Amino acid sequence: MGGPGHRPALGGPIAANQPPRRPGPAQSPRPSRPARWTRPGRPGGPDDGDQPAPPAQRPRGRLAAARARKTRRGVYLWASVVVVVVVIAGGTLLLLTRKHTPAPLPGQIVSSFLPGEFQTVPNACSAVSTATLDQYLPGQRTKVVPSSLDGSSDSLCDWTLDARPLYRLLDVEAQAYAPNGLASGNGSATFAAIDAYQQAVAEKANPPKASHLPKATVTTIHGLGTAAFSAFQVSTTGGDDTDLLTVVVRDRNVLITVMLEGLDHSSTGGYGPVSASQLRTGALAAARDILARVK
Repeated sequence: MGGPGHRPALGGPIAANQPPRRPGPAQSPRPSRPARWTRPGRPGGPDDGDQPAPPAQRPRGRLAAARARKTRRGVYLWASVVVVVVVIAGGTLLLLTRKHTPAPLPGQIVSSFLPGEFQTVPNACSAVSTATLDQYLPGQRTKVVPSSLDGSSDSLCDWTLDARPLYRLLDVEAQAYAPNGLASGNGSATFAAIDAYQQAVAEKANPPKASHLPKATVTTIHGLGTAAFSAFQVSTTGGDDTDLLTVVVRDRNVLITVMLEGLDHSSTGGYGPVSASQLRTGALAAARDILARVK
């Protein structure tokens, strides 16, 4: 070993356990470069532009997944309930509007036919059965069909039997009343028929002077139509006595009027007598025939 300040010669021995020194200027260690994120499908290949790796997502636990499934089931369940309720409500509303006509409000005037009211009546001549005619007007009858100004809503027919000692006249009419703003109540067709029925009762109880008929004996009939009555009158003109039996039946807005009269006594003789009960039975039979045809 040399003294102080002595340098070892180049190419001399190197101390043990020391790496060989590279000649040249001293260099600082180079920092390591972070690994680059590569796009999927291109392992290790060059990228057009480096992008930072997306942050790692924290996997949801079993409890969170169960809660999510439960929430979805609840949403689906309530959505199904709402759909069912809407369908049922819509169907019910449609059914109600189709099958039911709303009733008129109090004070509201009706201008159209209500459910159950009739707009036409049967033909009066064909409605009275042949059996009824043969029983109460037996023999050769004469039929007259008066014209009607109301079309199919009004029908009239007359039969006359003149075969001594019988003289009979059967006069029938069926009329369907229409809504009328001048009628009582709400002006419906039924109220118009009610007014006509009440007027018929009043005219039989107190006939107009122009009719030259006496006051009638009015009797209420139960179990025939909506309402019915009979009226019996005896008219004397020029020595002839005529018995007149009238039956009036109302079925909702339809009014049926049947008059059966018989000559009880004639000034010229040869006619009569007449049974009032037989006239009543015959008028009721004709009224029932017509009522059965009202549809």
